[in-house]
Amino acid sequence: MTEDGAGARLGVKALASVFLALTLALSIFRFLDADEMEHVHSTWHVLNGAVPYVDFFQHHHPLLWYVLAPALAVAGESAATIVLFRFVFFVLTLAIAWATYRFARECQASREAAWLSVCLLLSMTTFVYVAIEIRPDVPQALFGVLSALYFTRMLRSERPRDAVLSGVFAAVAFLFQQKAVLLIALYPAPFVVFALRRRLPWRLGLYLAGAFAAVGAPYAAYLAVTGSVDEYVAANWLLNANLGAGRARVSFLSSVVLRDTGRNAVFWGLTLAMAAAAFRRRLDCRYGLPAWFGLGIVALVVALNRVVDRYLAAAVPFLAVAVGLWLAGEIERRRLRGPRLAAALLVVCLVPGVAMARSVFRSNRGQLARIQFVLDRSAPDDRMYDESRDFNLFRPDMHYFWFMTRPGVRLYNRFSGGRYAGYDVCRLLADVRPRFASDRAGHLAACGLADQYRQTPFDWLMERVPE
Repeated sequence: MTEDGAGARLGVKALASVFLALTLALSIFRFLDADEMEHVHSTWHVLNGAVPYVDFFQHHHPLLWYVLAPALAVAGESAATIVLFRFVFFVLTLAIAWATYRFARECQASREAAWLSVCLLLSMTTFVYVAIEIRPDVPQALFGVLSALYFTRMLRSERPRDAVLSGVFAAVAFLFQQKAVLLIALYPAPFVVFALRRRLPWRLGLYLAGAFAAVGAPYAAYLAVTGSVDEYVAANWLLNANLGAGRARVSFLSSVVLRDTGRNAVFWGLTLAMAAAAFRRRLDCRYGLPAWFGLGIVALVVALNRVVDRYLAAAVPFLAVAVGLWLAGEIERRRLRGPRLAAALLVVCLVPGVAMARSVFRSNRGQLARIQFVLDRSAPDDRMYDESRDFNLFRPDMHYFWFMTRPGVRLYNRFSGGRYAGYDVCRLLADVRPRFASDRAGHLAACGLADQYRQTPFDWLMERVPE
């Protein structure tokens, strides 16, 4: 993509802009995932002084909730707040696209190839459907790309500053989400290769590790001061290690994963072609390092049997850069120009683009109405039973375990010595008498409490009958 570069760049920018518009529409209108409700509710908890792991159950790192808490204090407790947060995550998606462009340029990509990488990123539903959602995976991906950018620059510049920045951004990614360890685990191999070839001082590894430790130290102190070390280990590591990533025994055979793979089949096909070319060259090419990071994360996700979009999303920026650089070379080698180039890009982007356009109409309007209905008909101190994470954003819960009760309670008790061995949903429903209850699992009838609740205009949402 060297000849007619300006025209090619303009065409790719235009295509990227289309996908950016689709991403914005998805941010505003697409249905809400239960994980988003979970993280907004956890933000409300910390805003009201609750300590994660001690006062309420969670199995994620807490940085996102503390970052969003001031915004929640300003925005207020309404269903519209979750739309506002969605827009914040659209801005984060823009930031990831920018970081992907900068990372591609750091890998010596031309401007055209860097823009092609951004276009590939934004056309990948595996990434976009996760990036628009209110979840820690998004800032984790952003800071992961920034860390990799400075890691790559360090290999070239040999500057301590780049090593420190790589370590700082890696630590921030980890503080947002523990999945960042998948990227961090891939750093030693290229570092050792460069150091053994005397192309890099060993001391830079100490700078990187020291910066990571320095940024992470306050979080370790926070856990110690709040007395939540044991709960943190049990919930964030032991419990998560024993939870599957989905309902399928083999995660990549899940129907959801297979559908997503089908939507992005061309991207994954190009990834395989790029991988074959990279390994033929023993990764000694401009796209060797992004290929190592992207393919490495995917390999670890497969090995851990956690092939779902929220795990794969962190790999997509790196794969987009690697595929973008490789594909730009192939386009130049085959001299694709004008209509032929447009046709090639259309083949890559058509199916995911149609899928995104259709997904815009899978509206969140009913979910927002449900959330506001509960807020309008409840008092600030009314307790809720919402283990399905359907409606409760800004009200207290029935119990410490407010979601993931199956198999979360059983696993947590195994690792904590039976701290909540007395959890009994029927007893809690009878004693606490929550104002609203999600009855997807049919607990009200099973516990003999169905006559105390009435159906609301929303499926599975039950309201307690006034005395």
